[in-house]
Amino acid sequence: NVALSTSLSNPPPFIHATGAQVVLAARRALARWSLASNIQFNVTTSANQDAVADGVSLITVADTGNNRALFSTGLRPGRARVTFDPSTGSITEADMAINPNVTRLDQFGNEVGSFFSTDGTNDSYDLESTFTHEIGHMLGLEHSGEVAATMQPRQGVNGTYNLPNFTTRTLASDDVAGIRAIYGPRNGSGSIAGRVTYNSPGGSATFGAHVFAEDAATGRVVAGNVALASGAYRIDALPPGQYRVVVEQLDEPVRGDQIGSNGGGYPASSLASAAPFLTTEAGTFTVSANNTLALDVSVPGGNPALNPTFIGTGSSGQLSKVAVPVVPGRAMTVLVGGDNLGVVASGGVSINSPFITVSNVQQVAGFGIPIVSFDITPSILTPPGDYDIRLQSSAGQVAYVCAGLTVDLPVGVPAGTNLIDNSQFFVAQHYRDFLSREPDTSGLNFWTGEIEGCGADTTCREVKRINVSAAFFLSIEFQNTGYLVYRIYKAAFGDLPGKPVPVRMQQFFPDTQEIGRGVVVGQGNWQQQLEANKQAFALEFVQRPAFVARYPSGTSATDFVNALDANAGFVLSADEKTALISELAVNPSDARLRADVLRKVAENQVLQQREFNKAFVLMQFFGYLRRNPDDPPDSDFSGWQFWLAKLNQFGGDYIAAEMVKAFINSNEYRQRFGP
Repeated sequence: NVALSTSLSNPPPFIHATGAQVVLAARRALARWSLASNIQFNVTTSANQDAVADGVSLITVADTGNNRALFSTGLRPGRARVTFDPSTGSITEADMAINPNVTRLDQFGNEVGSFFSTDGTNDSYDLESTFTHEIGHMLGLEHSGEVAATMQPRQGVNGTYNLPNFTTRTLASDDVAGIRAIYGPRNGSGSIAGRVTYNSPGGSATFGAHVFAEDAATGRVVAGNVALASGAYRIDALPPGQYRVVVEQLDEPVRGDQIGSNGGGYPASSLASAAPFLTTEAGTFTVSANNTLALDVSVPGGNPALNPTFIGTGSSGQLSKVAVPVVPGRAMTVLVGGDNLGVVASGGVSINSPFITVSNVQQVAGFGIPIVSFDITPSILTPPGDYDIRLQSSAGQVAYVCAGLTVDLPVGVPAGTNLIDNSQFFVAQHYRDFLSREPDTSGLNFWTGEIEGCGADTTCREVKRINVSAAFFLSIEFQNTGYLVYRIYKAAFGDLPGKPVPVRMQQFFPDTQEIGRGVVVGQGNWQQQLEANKQAFALEFVQRPAFVARYPSGTSATDFVNALDANAGFVLSADEKTALISELAVNPSDARLRADVLRKVAENQVLQQREFNKAFVLMQFFGYLRRNPDDPPDSDFSGWQFWLAKLNQFGGDYIAAEMVKAFINSNEYRQRFGP
C-alpha cells in the first residue's frame, strides 16, 4: 500500500510542473518497479504531508519542516525513510520526500540552486527519475556500484553532456536483478555467490568490494553487488549464460561510502576506511538456471596504479559521474578522467562488446587532471543496456568504469531523428520485444530485406513494415513461447480478478524467456530444445506456490481437469476430458502428470482459436508499449477493449483493422527510440 500525498496535486514552487504531471510521474515510477518484479502497488491518496512514522507509506513533495529536516545537503534530490522489522527484515513503513532546497553543481563545481521538472528543462532534476530512485529505496534496495543504474548514488541534471531530457527513468538490468532478488520472479534464473578476500582464499574479508558480471555474448553489464563485512556477496536473477566476473574497489565514480544507508548492511564509516586493493578479473563462468555458481575471489591488496573517477563526452567537453548515453549507429568521443591515467597506453582502452569498437585513444590536456580521450563506434544493432569501459596501464594493471556507457533510448538521439525508422534497427527491436532475444543473422537479413526491397517506395515500405511487425506475433517461435505462456496462465488461473486477460507483463516476459531460451526456429535441434523447455517450464509452473495453493495435493483428478477446463472457457470435448482425467487419476498429486495435463489443456486448439485475438491485442501493449494496458498513461482496459472490438469486427484481419499500423506509428511507441 502506497499513498500519494495531496501535495502532488498541488506542487510547491520548486517543482515546475502541474499537479497532473507530478501525479503521472509518481504513478509511472511505481509502474516501472512493478513491471520489473512481483510487486503490485495499491495506490491511494492521503492528506498527510510529512514523511514521518505515522503508519502510512507516503510519497510527498510538500515543503514542510519535517521534510526539510530529512536533508543535510541540497545535492540530495530525494530521500526515503524505511522502517523494517529486524527479526524478519519485512518493511513495515516506507516514505519518500523531495528536497525543497535542492541544489546542483555548476560547471565550476560550485553548489547552486536547482529545481524539479517533468519536461527536461536544463539544469533541473527530472522528477520522475528522482521518484524512481527513491521508490527503489522504499522497496529495500541500497545504492548500486554501477554508474548507469537508477540506484547509483548520484542523479544528473537535465542538460548534462548538453543533452535535453537527460534522465535515468528506466531501470538498468542491475536494478531489475536487485528487485527480483528480493521480490521475484527468479524462476529460470541463476546466481553467483561467494566471498572476496585479500591476497589469498583464507585472507581477511574485503568489505565493500564491488563484484559485477558482464554478459560474455553482448558485453552488457547484467548485475552486481557489494561484499558485506564478512566478504560475502551474492548476485541473483542472472539469465543462464556465460559471464565475465570482475571485482573492483569502489573509489569513484561511485564511492564505497555512498552505497549504504543508515541501519543497513553497509555503514559508510566502515566502507570509507576499507583497505584498498587492485581490480581483479576473475574469469569467465557459466551460470545455469535455478542454480548458484560458487565463486570465491582473492584480490591483491595495494593502491591501484590508475583510478578513473570521471566520465564525459568530447562533444560537450563535460566530465561527470553519471553514465554517458550511447546511440546505436552513432559514433562519438568519450572522455575518462582520474588519477594517473597517463599510464594508459594507446591500446589500453577497450569495451568488452562485439557491438562497440574503440579507436583513436589519446591523452588530452586542459582539464586540470589526466584525461584519456577515445572514439567509439557502436553498431546499429547494439543492444540496449549498460557497458563497461576497461582501462589498462602499460604495466598491465586494469581498472573499470562499471556501466559507464548506457544505451538507454531515447536519451542521446538527436532531434528530428528516430532509430525505429532504420529497417535493421526496427527488425532487431522486434526480436527483443517479441522473442526476448537478439536477432540471428539469417532472420535479421531476411526481414530487413523484406522492407528494403521496396527501395524508396514509401507506400510499399509502410505495408512491409506492418507485415514484418505482425509476423513476429504470428511466428512459430512466438506462438510456441509467448502465446503458450498466455494460454498456460489462462488454463491455470483464468482471467485475472477484475481484468479481461490472464497474465501481466511482469509475469509474461520472464516465463517467455524461460521457454524460448536457446531456441532459434530453423537452426540446430530447435524442436528438441523447444520441447525440452516446454516440459521443464510446465513442471516448474505446477510447483509454484500460487498453483499449489489453487490446486492442493488432495485435489482429485476430476476436480483438477474440470477446473482447468472452466478457466479455459470449457474448451475440452467429453472424450478429451475423460482422457485427461484418466491420465491424472494414476496419481493426481504427481507434478509431472499435472504438468502434462496443464500443457494439453493450454495447447487445445479450441482455446488457441478463442484467445488468439485477445492475445494479439495484449501483445500490442506488451511488445510495442512495454506495459500493461491499464498502466500509466492509461488507467483501465478501454484501449485494449477498443482494439479487440475492432480486430473482431474485421474477422481478425489486423491490416483491415489497422491495429499494428496504429501501434507502430503511435507516439508512445516511437518515443521509445527518439525525441
